Order: sequence, then C-alpha cells, then structure tokens
Amino acid sequence: MRLFLKIIGGLFVALVLVIGVLALSLEAKLPKAPIDVVAGTTGRSADDESSILIFGATRNTGLIVAELLQARGDRVTAFVRPTSNTAALQALGTELIVGDAMDIETVRAAMSAGHFRSVLTTIGCLSCEPPPDYQANANIIKAAVEADIRRLVLITSIGAGDSYDVIPSLSKRFLEKTLPMKTRAEDELRASGLDYTIIRPGGLRSSRGTGNGVLTEENDVFGFIFREDLAALIVAALDDDRTIGLTLAALDAKRKWPWSGE
Repeated sequence: MRLFLKIIGGLFVALVLVIGVLALSLEAKLPKAPIDVVAGTTGRSADDESSILIFGATRNTGLIVAELLQARGDRVTAFVRPTSNTAALQALGTELIVGDAMDIETVRAAMSAGHFRSVLTTIGCLSCEPPPDYQANANIIKAAVEADIRRLVLITSIGAGDSYDVIPSLSKRFLEKTLPMKTRAEDELRASGLDYTIIRPGGLRSSRGTGNGVLTEENDVFGFIFREDLAALIVAALDDDRTIGLTLAALDAKRKWPWSGE
C-alpha cells in the first residue's frame, strides 16, 4: 500500500509540474511599439454606392466587424455558404451573396456582383476538411486581382510566417495543420500586388472587449485578444491607409495570461 501511495504521489507531483510548465508557456510577450491606427467615425457618403465584401461574416469576429461597419453607415455585403446560419446578418440588413469560397467560380461571381471598395476575409477553420485556410483565401485574392478590387485585409494568426517561433509548443501542435496554410495565404497576398493588410491576432477570447487591443509590426510578440477588440482594430485598419503593405500582430496590450481578469 505504501508503495502504491508513493507512486500515486509521484504521478500527482509530475502532473502538477507539467501543468505548471504548460501554464507558464502561455504567458504573453506584449508589444513594445504598438502603432496608431485611426478608424473613421462615419461610413460612406450618401452618394457612395460602394460596399465592403466580407468573407467569414456569419459569426465571431467577421460578424462583429459587419455590425460595427453598418452601425456607422457603411454598406456591407457578406459572402455566405448555402448551409450557413445567416439570421444575425439578416437582422442587420446585410446584403448576402451565397457561394463557397473553396469554389473560385462562385467567388468570381461574387466579386462581379457589386461595386466593392474593399474585401475582408477572416476565413480559417481547424475542424474543416479540407481546411480552407489557404485555398479559400487564395481564391479570394485571385478573384480580387481579376476584379481590380485593390484593397484586401486578411486575418490569419500569430504563428504564421515569421512569427512561428514565438508561439508556445502547445499552440504549434494544435495548429500544425493550418499554420502552413495561413503562411501560404499570406505569401500569396503579398505577391498579388493588391493594397493589402495582414492581421495576425493572438489567442482569441469571446468575452466582452477591454478596449486595450493594439496592432504592432513586431513579429516576436504573443498574447491574447477579445474578438470585440480585434473587430475594432480591423475596421481601423480598413480605414487607415498607413496599414497598407503591413503585417500586424493584434493583441490586448494589458493581458499577460489567457485567464487574467475573468
């Protein structure tokens, strides 16, 4: 019995140590030099019939962006799958185009269906098979080039491209399938000739935003951000031409741990 208790005690101590190491690996590395981005206070002018085309607007960050844009008077069009739940977008009065971003012909049709001044894509999926993180975004980029829609904002993740080394080992394991795809999508956009901005959010949280979200050009930062704050930063990046050609990390500037403050 004593031997059994010693074994159980040893396993418990080992488990505590492993949990402790994993927890410490999640400590944020916060930015030292955030950049200023300025969102407009009003949307399009009364005689402007252009729209912002959003891929990934039915839920989470994309939906919040649509809400923010329409609240200030912008016209928003959402590209949605036939099986998507569009109730929230319909409640906003958002214009809908039905298609599949993995099918470039439906993306081309969407791009030619209206007058779009910019495109936003938040597309990415861990559980989808095949994952859309590269192919869907590559289709969007190619179709935007063909339609001469110059402005495109792509949302990927910290861990893509030259930020890979900064993320915890646990995140590398969890995202091992999609991070290379996100990196390829980023590279495709940079080579496209479009007026692009790439935003890499840290770990996403769904509680109410703190207002502490920042963007930075630093590629060695890691942390967390609430979707509400990320959406506000995306709107600001869409508005602020100084973000064109930049790859930016998005983080909560005051959040050191994923669970702090909750």
